[in-house]
Amino acid sequence: MIIDPRGFAPNEVIQWADRMAGELGFFSDELSGSDANYERLDDPAEWQNWAMGVFGGVDALGQDVPDPMDYDDWKEWAMRMFSTSNFMG
Repeated sequence: MIIDPRGFAPNEVIQWADRMAGELGFFSDELSGSDANYERLDDPAEWQNWAMGVFGGVDALGQDVPDPMDYDDWKEWAMRMFSTSNFMG
């Protein structure tokens, strides 16, 4: 499930990323039976690289995930992903 970013302040990308990593780990476990570990986002300025690393795997499953490199603001990207997240919800 994609975590709704509307409950997070613009400077709370790390908190949102932590929640997403937990959700995606659970989703991966349920889907494949494997224990996925997602790298933690430690630097808010690196959110796009983090997103490419984490959601590249989801995209590999054939899902339509917006490219984080097309967005300057993490919340705009996360909201776009949340609004089109029927693949995980």
